[in-house]
Amino acid sequence: MSVESTFIKAVAQLNPASQDRQPAIARMEQWLADLGQKTVAQSLSGTALVEQGTLAQSAQQLNQQLQAQREAWAASWSALAPAQELADRFRDRIMLLVFGSFNAGKSSLCNFLADRFRRQGHSVDFFRLADGQMQPMPEGFQEGATETTVALQGVCLGEKLVLLDTPGLHSANAHNAALTQQFLESTDALLWLSSSSAPGQVQELGDLLVELRRNKPLLPVITRSDRIEEDEIDDEIVKVLCNKTADNRQLQEEDVMTRAAQALNHWGLSRDLLKPALSLSVHMARSQQDEDQGLEQAGFERLYLAVQNLLTPALAYKQRKPAELQLHHIEEAILSPLMQTLEQGAAQLRQRIEEQTVVLQGAVQVLTEGTWRRVVPQLPEVLEEHAAQQDVAAVRTELGQNIGKAFAELSQTVLVNFQLTQPDVPTLNLPAHIGYEVFQEQGEGQAPLIDYNRLYMSLSDGVMTGAQELAEQVVEQAEQSLEQLKQELIGLENAVADQAQALEAIKRQLHAA
Repeated sequence: MSVESTFIKAVAQLNPASQDRQPAIARMEQWLADLGQKTVAQSLSGTALVEQGTLAQSAQQLNQQLQAQREAWAASWSALAPAQELADRFRDRIMLLVFGSFNAGKSSLCNFLADRFRRQGHSVDFFRLADGQMQPMPEGFQEGATETTVALQGVCLGEKLVLLDTPGLHSANAHNAALTQQFLESTDALLWLSSSSAPGQVQELGDLLVELRRNKPLLPVITRSDRIEEDEIDDEIVKVLCNKTADNRQLQEEDVMTRAAQALNHWGLSRDLLKPALSLSVHMARSQQDEDQGLEQAGFERLYLAVQNLLTPALAYKQRKPAELQLHHIEEAILSPLMQTLEQGAAQLRQRIEEQTVVLQGAVQVLTEGTWRRVVPQLPEVLEEHAAQQDVAAVRTELGQNIGKAFAELSQTVLVNFQLTQPDVPTLNLPAHIGYEVFQEQGEGQAPLIDYNRLYMSLSDGVMTGAQELAEQVVEQAEQSLEQLKQELIGLENAVADQAQALEAIKRQLHAA
């Protein structure tokens, strides 16, 4: 039996029906519910923060961003619908993505393989997807040197294999590129086609990065591996197309493998995803009169063997695809954006926290000295007001009230981000021997002289001490509020990190099953 017949028979014997992954899907659904509940429970409270302050606004902004993401989760599943529908439609077939730029020969290869399956007696059905509906294409795929694929199209080779020929991801048509991305999720393995004129342009792999991270195997195929030679026919020099030499093909394949492996390593992906590159020429396979020898020389026997080997990991992926679809959506559309939002919001909030930490480091001195400067200029007037009665108690009371008022106003400016409970006004205790001092003037009928210099000095010191006591109390309040916000942020980050680890555990169980 020929290599081609063996390959086609192996395809016909595939059993790609998906296995029961409902337990894994149920775990992911519970995981998502837990993520929502935990991020709500760990919302930043902003306790003791002024609502209009930068701290509270940063915290509230992060809360709102996370809430917006939670509200978008349900709607985000609709983006997965096209891939899910296509996967469901071909649930009993392996789906290979034929990927490459518009001139990589994707349509030519699909048409040729369809012809080979048809010759072996298997059904071949070409189709395109338009507005979500499958439409037959009995004429096959249009081939050309320009961009001819304008819709997602595919071909069913027998009953077990589907090739998806997509508009190029590097298409000049943005709609075509978006169309390809939309259906990548539904495929089980990747055929990466590139022309031998510029083989293995690894920047193209960037568009497959998501699929590679999903551990889908990648088979590099160098197409149009032929060259023009001059030959003498009937005494005339003519140009004929020939297969490239084995040495030339090997050099190109090794180069593609080296650069592709470097790209995978750069992205932190296993080289095991990369299958050995091969070269082929559809044109030469079509033009050879000796069919078997022509297929072998054109590189198709190597293609059949490579695709047959590719079917094993593709089949394993296919059998867990329903769960994989859900896992990928959670990873890419839910958890990753959530973590990115949290990272950015947390960084901004920590910057605000650091700014306030610096403010608090000097706040006691600023509040103490600022209050003293506001109150002490009022002291002579207060002392003079109560001098006639020598009422030191009244002086202390009025001065304490002045301190409380001045301190409250200043603290609301310096500690503008914090809701503060103002402490009781200081008592301004004085030594027993400090008070108004009376000096009797010589001469009858003259009023006594009342001096309060020592009282002034003592009260001035008392204002400084009292202001410092108040400052220390409110700064401690602010520090406690700041520490609470820090701990709430850490709690939120830890909750999301714990959920990320829990999802990794679900993923490991899925891949180990």
